[in-house]
Amino acid sequence: MLFAVATNVYLFVSSGERVSVVKVARDVAADHEITQADLERVRVAVEPGVAMIPAHQLDQVVGRRAAVPLRKGTLLAVSQLSTQQSPPAGRTLVGMSLKPGAMPPGLASGWKVRVVFTAGGQGQEPAGGAQQSRAESIVPRDVAAVVDQVDEPDTDGSTTVSLMVPDADSSTVARQAAAGMVVLVATERQDGT
Repeated sequence: MLFAVATNVYLFVSSGERVSVVKVARDVAADHEITQADLERVRVAVEPGVAMIPAHQLDQVVGRRAAVPLRKGTLLAVSQLSTQQSPPAGRTLVGMSLKPGAMPPGLASGWKVRVVFTAGGQGQEPAGGAQQSRAESIVPRDVAAVVDQVDEPDTDGSTTVSLMVPDADSSTVARQAAAGMVVLVATERQDGT
């Protein structure tokens, strides 16, 4: 057995043939859309039969989704990519701009969150003030979602976040977010965060 392992290592090292393949340049959460910045080309010695994505196919990987969490420094294989289109059937992507304090610190792609609707906008009085009718003051139920992407904060500290939400709730989430009446609560962090 030891001889077989030593022979395999020898064959791998002695082959010396280096090929250009795709490597993960930074951690990517499961179900995250892969960008150019997530990948890089590297030359490595690979045994015949090892399933790697050739570097010339890197552009075909961009825009696909990670089927599993991808770790920085690993070589990318086709089995790590999702074949599902994004967003998956029954889900919709909704973008929103959130002020500081309206989301947990460190929010990242892949986190599961609950979209909580507030009675008034982020830091503002509810429309209609104290004379708001009872029907207008009804706050919709919370919506479970998955964070798709989190951008860097802009100059006023607001952060653009895109969420995958159920189709049936997408209009409510979009309307409430546009009115500044959304807060995100993390229910499950992605591994490693």
